[in-house]
This record gives sequence, structure tokens and C-alpha cells, in this order.
Amino acid sequence: MGREWLWWAGEFGLATTVAVVAGFVTGDVPISIIYGLFVGIVFFAIRTHTRAASQLNRDVAELEDKALSLPITLSHLENVDPYLKSIIVSERNDFLRLAREVIDGRITIKTRTTNDVVFDYMKLLRPGDKVIATNCGEGWGTPTWEMFRKLNFELAEKGADITRIFVEPEMATPEDKELLKQEMDRQKGHIKVRFIQESELPHGANLVSNLIVDRYFITVTMSKPRGSGLKQPPDEITVFTRRDKLEKAKETMENLIKISEEYK
Repeated sequence: MGREWLWWAGEFGLATTVAVVAGFVTGDVPISIIYGLFVGIVFFAIRTHTRAASQLNRDVAELEDKALSLPITLSHLENVDPYLKSIIVSERNDFLRLAREVIDGRITIKTRTTNDVVFDYMKLLRPGDKVIATNCGEGWGTPTWEMFRKLNFELAEKGADITRIFVEPEMATPEDKELLKQEMDRQKGHIKVRFIQESELPHGANLVSNLIVDRYFITVTMSKPRGSGLKQPPDEITVFTRRDKLEKAKETMENLIKISEEYK
């Protein structure tokens, strides 16, 4: 039963209080007490109905989660990173929307691209945050990349410490190498820019990654090989928040800063 009896005791006490107050206000004790009890019971019934409806909604949400093989509403879990929680809750709600639409014989697809997640992720930056990123050319030359570059510059102006290590892929063509140089020239006056060859990357380093020190680490996966097509957008991204992963990423990124060259 748990604390169920406390809830019932509280409701009975509330109804009794309403009855007594009504009696003293009206001055006609017998009738007013009966009237007060009636008001209290009605109020009690309304609160009970609301409580039951709320419980029903929780039960339905729980069943929906189980039907989708998802955890029972992440709100029940402790120590869940707010950013990751907001993403999975959004995905869960979209799954449920699609299921309801299919029953009605229709479906509306809403695409949330990896670029959207990256933008949201970078907007979490606060003045004083330290960022170390690697990049080899994904999405360059697209309107999305132009906006992303601008966002990085704005964040740096607000106090974020951003270091971007540009990686020249082994399969890079002369055109790719020229694009790499042009991009480094664009960014060097706004953030810290460094350069390294892919062959010099230590084990465990990613061609495309982003670390907000002690908070988030993001890696990007691209299915197509680099070279002659560096402007392609990422296929998927993974965001890590576990302390051991963050510490390992920090160690790797700081090592990359040591072995890479400052681009001047």
C-alpha cells in the first residue's frame, strides 16, 4: 500500500476542514455542516477523478513504452544527461505519432538530420567551455556548413575556447587539399587552427569529432571513403557523456594538439 493511506487521510482531512469552515461561516451549524460535507465530498470526488486520470495516463505511457521496447519514460531514470534525454524523448514521441497515424491510414515523415543534432549540441556551449575538434571536410561548401562555421565564430566571440584540428585524408585529391587550405584560412582568425595528416593520427583518433571538455564527446561516421568527395554530409553521429569516455577523448585530443602543427 505504501503511502496510499497518507493520501486518503489528507483528502478526508481536507473534506472535514471545508465542512467545519462552512459551518462557522453560515452560523447554522447543523445545515451548514451537512452543506460543508457535501462540498467537501464533491471536491474529494473531483480530486480522486483527477488522480485516477493522471494515473491512467502514466499507465498508458508505460504500456506504449513497453510496446516500443523503450525504457519506461526516461523521467523515471536518475542522472540522465538533459541533452540526451531531450533527444530520446523527442524520438519516442515521434514514434508514437507515426503509430497513431498509421492506424488512420496516413503517415507524415519529419526528418531530423545529423546536422540538426550537431547544431543543438554546439549551442550548449557556455563562455569558458573548452572545445577540441577534428575535421577533414565533411559538408564543406554547403549552406549548412556556412552556418556552422558562423556559429563557431559567434561562440568563440562569447568566450568559448575552440581548437579545430584539420586532418588531410590519405585519399585527398589536389582539389581537396586546396579546399582544406581555404577553410583553414577562413577560420584561423576566429578560432585556434591546427593541421595534421591522416597517417599521423594516433590510434583511436577520429577524422571527424568534437569534444566539449568534461561534458560531451561526439564522433561522426561517414560510409563513403574520403577523397574527391569531401563535401558529403555525415551519415550518423554518436554523443558520449560517460566519464570514462570523456577522459579518454580528452587525453586523445590533447595529444593531437601536441603532435599537430599550428596553422598560421
